[in-house]
Amino acid sequence: MNNKVALITGANSGLGLATARALANRSFDLILLCRNQQKGQAAQAEVQQENPDVRVDLVTADLGDAGSIRQAADYITAHYSAVDVLINNAGYTPSTLDFTEDGIEKSFYASHIGHFRLTYHLTDLLKKTAAKTGDVRIISLSSAAHALGSKARFFRRITDLSLLSAYGDDKLANLLFAKGAARQFAGTGIRAYAVHPGVVKTNFGGDAPGFFGKMLWLATPFMRTPEAGAKTTVFLASAPLKAIGEQNDGGYFADSRPKATTNRDVTEANADWLWQKSLAYV
Repeated sequence: MNNKVALITGANSGLGLATARALANRSFDLILLCRNQQKGQAAQAEVQQENPDVRVDLVTADLGDAGSIRQAADYITAHYSAVDVLINNAGYTPSTLDFTEDGIEKSFYASHIGHFRLTYHLTDLLKKTAAKTGDVRIISLSSAAHALGSKARFFRRITDLSLLSAYGDDKLANLLFAKGAARQFAGTGIRAYAVHPGVVKTNFGGDAPGFFGKMLWLATPFMRTPEAGAKTTVFLASAPLKAIGEQNDGGYFADSRPKATTNRDVTEANADWLWQKSLAYV
């Protein structure tokens, strides 16, 4: 069998699990990267049941832990000869702000720096795959909430930062990462995209207090299912490049179409700055 291989972070629930199930039905072999082994095993069994003919592996890793990420990347590199699609899906909203020892808000640390590290340590394998196929894709889950983000707050300890602003910063970083990856890997056969999945009904942000939590609760009746929210990611992972558009490398997508961004901080200069700044954490 020569199935394409997709690696999905945060694949044990919500959008990640829905994406894994959809790609299994499209005959992708899957690597589910999850923080919790028990939840990961349950997801692995569910995805395998979706299509018994594909390979579904579980790798546990904590995106907030540099050593855990490196160990997971080394395992994948040792056990796989190719990864065709990397889907940086995992993310979370904390119930309270918390910071790492070097002053970085923890959800930003896991959502951006964790995915940056994972991508960095898998770069050789991604390039090796692209050299053979000419078609490797890195897909990062962003959001329309990127409009609330500010590049000026990145990597700074701001103790009175609202949870909504912190979430916006995460999503802006995810979008800039996709734009930066497209520029860094230009000409290699590796392409990168950012995705707005819509407002999706998952457990994400379920314990958020205050205005952010109330806003999520009020929006619940209007939210998409995870299956509907995963459609754009699945499109970018599986559609022919012609359908996506070569000119859209580094682009931002919603409803399986390119979409304009709504934040003045979304520039090539800021994407390059973020990439260089993030290298210090590898």
